[in-house]
This record gives sequence, C-alpha cells and structure tokens, in this order.
Amino acid sequence: DITDVPHIERELALIKIHTADSSVRDEVMRLVNIFRAKVIDVSSDTYTVEITGDQDKINAFIDLVRPFGLKDVSRTGVLAVVRESQKDRIEI
Repeated sequence: DITDVPHIERELALIKIHTADSSVRDEVMRLVNIFRAKVIDVSSDTYTVEITGDQDKINAFIDLVRPFGLKDVSRTGVLAVVRESQKDRIEI
C-alpha cells in the first residue's frame, strides 16, 4: 500500500466518440489537443482517442465529449509507482 507515500498515479482510457459531422470532428480535435490525448483510429463517424493521466483529467475529458455521443469507453484503472526520491525512505 503506497497511499500515504509520495507516488505517481496514471490511468489509460480508450474512448470512441461519435463524430458524424465536421464541426464535431473539429471540436473533438481541439479537446484532444488541449488534453494532450491522441486520436488512434478514425472511421467515417467515429474517432477513437487514447488519453492518459490522473482520474480527474480523464473524467473531465469524458464529460466534455459525452454530448457528442460516446460509443465505448475502456479504462485501465489506476496504476501507481512510488516516487524514486522516496524509495530509500520506505519499505514496500
């Protein structure tokens, strides 16, 4: 348990977003850039986005793209590691 130890947390999410028209595609790309995410697959009506970060960042992105229509959301759950500068101070 590293809850009380300085650590780094990240999560990965793959999100399929309905992008039926060009204005939606433009807005999704704007959000992808702001959140430093990546479009990893494109079809005629869907963008699949990869995003990593803490839970708040991923939740915020999902909340912003939800109005366009979410086709699928897959999340890894939180992964964590102890900060290297703290390793010599604790027992794991």
